Amino acid sequence: PRYPRHERTLATDEQLGKAQHRLLNLQRRLLYSVEMPPLLTEGQIVRNHRIGRRIGHGGMGEVYEAAHVSLQRRVAIKVLHPDWCKNPDLVKRFFNEALATNLIRHPAMVEIHDHGKFPDGMPFLIMEFLEGQSLRRFRGTLSPLQVVRLAWQVASGLRAAHAKKIVHRDLKPDNVMVMRDDTVPGGQRVKILDFGLAKLAAEHQQEGAEAVKTRDGVALGTPEYMAPEQWLGASKVDGKADVYSLGVVLYETVAGGPPFPSSEGSRLRSLHLYTPPPPLGDKVPETPKELIKLIEDMLIKTASERPTMAMVEQRLEAMLRSLDRSDPPLNLEPQPAAKPEAPEPQPSQGGIWLPLLASAAVGFFLVSLLLLFFLLHSH
Repeated sequence: PRYPRHERTLATDEQLGKAQHRLLNLQRRLLYSVEMPPLLTEGQIVRNHRIGRRIGHGGMGEVYEAAHVSLQRRVAIKVLHPDWCKNPDLVKRFFNEALATNLIRHPAMVEIHDHGKFPDGMPFLIMEFLEGQSLRRFRGTLSPLQVVRLAWQVASGLRAAHAKKIVHRDLKPDNVMVMRDDTVPGGQRVKILDFGLAKLAAEHQQEGAEAVKTRDGVALGTPEYMAPEQWLGASKVDGKADVYSLGVVLYETVAGGPPFPSSEGSRLRSLHLYTPPPPLGDKVPETPKELIKLIEDMLIKTASERPTMAMVEQRLEAMLRSLDRSDPPLNLEPQPAAKPEAPEPQPSQGGIWLPLLASAAVGFFLVSLLLLFFLLHSH
């Protein structure tokens, strides 16, 4: 089992200054360079779950394998690092992740069973245990059919999120886990992780969502995958930002690398805002034209000109029908009732007895003649 590092890159607006941006990057590198001791101990009980080994860690928190003490159900327990617990907005976003995935209720969403806080105030989530690898491990290695199958599952899950007025805002290969599942075509199922930066509509506050205010002009997300409008401020983005991020993810999955490979924040900002991505067909000529065109449309700079996630799902579904010949679709149309076969003609009862009676009559006649002959001969 493998969980991605639960990192968070906060891309700053130019008005915050390059010095602060470099400071954030330095802090991120320092967090990863030092191996921190586990926040939880093996054998510790959390809501009737016994903690096992640590299976993921990063600058924001850690993930542990655990099992229910009586049911033996395996789960993953995610905790927020104490240093970040001092930020009320981050704690609110942490708990909003649990609500968001349960509001969406889609097979592509990781299930979160419970949440709470430790006595010291450190929050935790008890979630579905996943065995698989992040999509990043498969970049440049999948066939077009495999890419389309996985992309359709991700698009379907995000379409369901957008229908609930929830925007992920941090889609990247590390937040898409690929698992084995023999019940789906191709034997691979995806799970979308980490709704910690998700934007929930205000109406969800009635269902328990914590109100979190994103300052105007501050961009949230992972720079390599952020939409142009997300660089200008995350507070006003909608589902089209997720479309762009998924386009970057698909480009990287097909080509083996992102369209804008750069580690410098201001350079990345300029590339995403103004520079078209290198033609995907030049990098991977064997890629189907329909897939190339879809990714190009998803990476359009102007949000209003991009397709919606529902449109992306429909186009991927159409590609699946043309690419996948291994599983013919089931015909669910009602079929006309078959006409009953005409029964074979059966002889009537009269047809059976008449020959028997005729034979009996002939036999009786012959016996009578013999008796008459013997009587006459004796006299």
